[in-house]
Amino acid sequence: MIRIDEEAILQLAQLTADAIAMNDAALADDLDEARFRARLILSAAQGIGLLDVAEAAEAIVVLLRPPGNEPIPGYGHAMLRLAKALSPPSRRTCTTA
Repeated sequence: MIRIDEEAILQLAQLTADAIAMNDAALADDLDEARFRARLILSAAQGIGLLDVAEAAEAIVVLLRPPGNEPIPGYGHAMLRLAKALSPPSRRTCTTA
């Protein structure tokens, strides 16, 4: 019998929802909200031991820079990397340079 960790599923679902909200905010040019969501994802991922997700989120935090600063080019690519890290292993076939 397969044991399902419902708490882990809920945590991953919340991370995914935060990533979607972060991406939507960035597309709407609301970088303060995108920064908030990136830091939220980073903290949550570190707290539950998802190191690949935490590393991807940390890259976004660095590239978006603090409020009042222009983001560093490449944050969109970093967001794609986060999406890949949040994807199930069977769906991680796309490549990003």
